[in-house]
Amino acid sequence: MKEALKKIFMSLFTFIFIMCSTLIFFHTDSLYASESDDAKLIAKVSQSYTKKFCNAIGFGLSKESAMDFSIAENTQVFRKKKGIDSINKELLAEEIAISVIEKCGYPINLSGEKGVQEFKNYYLVKDSET
Repeated sequence: MKEALKKIFMSLFTFIFIMCSTLIFFHTDSLYASESDDAKLIAKVSQSYTKKFCNAIGFGLSKESAMDFSIAENTQVFRKKKGIDSINKELLAEEIAISVIEKCGYPINLSGEKGVQEFKNYYLVKDSET
């Protein structure tokens, strides 16, 4: 009985040791196979745009002026970034709209799904003008 229990504990210890060592040697946090470079770039551009837009609204600019300013600034910041020309504008606009409505939708009287769609459409129109 004592030998059987000792064998079970030794097997359990070996299993745990092997699992821990594989997690230590293989950096699983750096494997993002499902996340593409476009998704990362969209998130980065969206975050940058939202920050600029919400700060401009906070300084008292109108929605239109804040949008023009933010688009111009983001264009300057990301103009040399690889892959920015091939980015999906619809996905970018959706991500920006969601982020802006969450962070500063109240001052521009937009909220919910209707506010997201309204801001997205307005952004796409303004972006196509520049």
